[in-house]
Formats: sequence, C-alpha cells, structure tokens
Amino acid sequence: MTDDPIQQFTRLVLFQAQQDHATELVVAPIAGERSPIRYKVEDTWYDMSPPPAHVLPGVVSELGRLAVFTRRPFPKEGLIDIAFSGVRLRWVVRMASADSDCILTPIEQ
Repeated sequence: MTDDPIQQFTRLVLFQAQQDHATELVVAPIAGERSPIRYKVEDTWYDMSPPPAHVLPGVVSELGRLAVFTRRPFPKEGLIDIAFSGVRLRWVVRMASADSDCILTPIEQ
C-alpha cells in the first residue's frame, strides 16, 4: 500500500463507489458549483465528500495513471484493474478533454 495521500484517496473513491454498486462515477478536474466527485446508484446521484482543492487535480492525474493514459491527444480511454482492501477494483475510464469530467464505469466482475 502506498503512503501517498492522493493515491490513497483515489483508491478509496473507487472502492467506495464500487462497494455502493455505482453504475457511474464522475470526477471533475476543476471544482465548480457541484461536488467534484459523485456517483450514480440506481438512477440517483450521490456526492462524495470533496477532497481539499489542491488534491483534486492529483486525483484526476492518478486516475489517468492507473488507466495507463498515454500522452496522445484527447479523447482518452483506459482500464483500471487493481486490488484494494481485498477487493478487485475494475473500471473503464474516459476523458474527452483536459477540462472535461473524468467518467468511470465499472466492469462487471
């Protein structure tokens, strides 16, 4: 397990959304009026507690790193498949542009 707080927070977000059976997870690269991290369960959106403002860009970067985004231009898509707390976290990650939401959908296990 890593000691890096951004890596830990990112994994915790994925874990919590998966444990709650989310069908979609959205991370906004820039905090706006709405919660920067939210997920959908059975057509209802839930807000996660927002990270400190300086952490949010790191979360989006970490999602891209875990999904093995290349340096190629947008749009980008990748797969996250990691173990965390005894659970396999598997998500498809998509980003249309650097300032668009990072959209994740779970891969059925």
